[in-house]
Amino acid sequence: MLRIRHGWFAVVLAVGAISACKKDEKADLAAAGGSAAAVVASAPAASGDDLSLLPVDSEVVVGVNLGQIQGSVLWKQFVAPALDKARTQGKLDKLKDFQDKCGFDPTTSIKSISLGFSNTASDTPSGVIVVHGLDKAKSLACAEKMKDDPSAKEAQVTKEGDVYLIKDKEKGATTGVMFANDTTAVMVIGEKAATAAGVKAVVAGGSALKTSPTFVEMYSKVKTTESVWFVVNGKLLEKAAAIGAKPKAIYGSLNVTDGLALDTSIKVDSPDVAAQMAAKFKEQSVQAQAMVDKIDIANDADVVKMNIVLSNQKLQALITQFGALFGLGGLGAK
Repeated sequence: MLRIRHGWFAVVLAVGAISACKKDEKADLAAAGGSAAAVVASAPAASGDDLSLLPVDSEVVVGVNLGQIQGSVLWKQFVAPALDKARTQGKLDKLKDFQDKCGFDPTTSIKSISLGFSNTASDTPSGVIVVHGLDKAKSLACAEKMKDDPSAKEAQVTKEGDVYLIKDKEKGATTGVMFANDTTAVMVIGEKAATAAGVKAVVAGGSALKTSPTFVEMYSKVKTTESVWFVVNGKLLEKAAAIGAKPKAIYGSLNVTDGLALDTSIKVDSPDVAAQMAAKFKEQSVQAQAMVDKIDIANDADVVKMNIVLSNQKLQALITQFGALFGLGGLGAK
């Protein structure tokens, strides 16, 4: 599991890493000239731009569109009431303290994020998080306050040129932070890369993910305009062999509206393996059909494709059925 806990300036960016990504308008593959590379070059927003900042060896690449999610029916129905309750109970006092000290709310300021991580199966993953929407002047003023705050218990903040280094006092891990422009912050995590020189190299585009043909090919097939998009490969998938065969990659998207729609593709070793896996999934899906509105499974060459749709009504039914088990019994209650 990725863990980011290096002081409040890092927390501000980590909020974006967990829950925010600006919608990017990736051009249609054919309209862009028929090549995956052309699609990446034509993508004007967060995900397209950020591919020149994310590491070329990334095993997990994710984007989350916070603006779209926060405007959805599901957010207003489930998350907003939970946040209001947490504020009333004093569970967000640390966030309030941050707002008082720094003069802005990171949960509403952050507009977009892309992240790329490697060594994800280890205890020391490394990677880059690119966050759009933070005001550079306000954020750096906040960082200066944290740097000079003798009462800071969680992190030690130092500055080397334009780079802030945030060291977790408990674990010793360091996060490097630098602004690439007035609204784009870049976080670098990892023992070797989280240095002033390492952060500057990332911001300069020294290890661009967009130069990886394998990634670009999968990325061109993902709906990056939806709420969440992802491309996963590498050792993290070794544990996924339980689904019937070890995947070479998993990529897709999740859209959040008044319901949920999941599009996932699983790339395997051969068309035969894909056909066997699709058949197995279809057989198992029979039991789940009553809980969803739509579940389509198909295979195309060496890829298994799944599309699952849940309406608001189905989600409410699932929460009623399983809510107590996960402590969500009151979620979404009118």
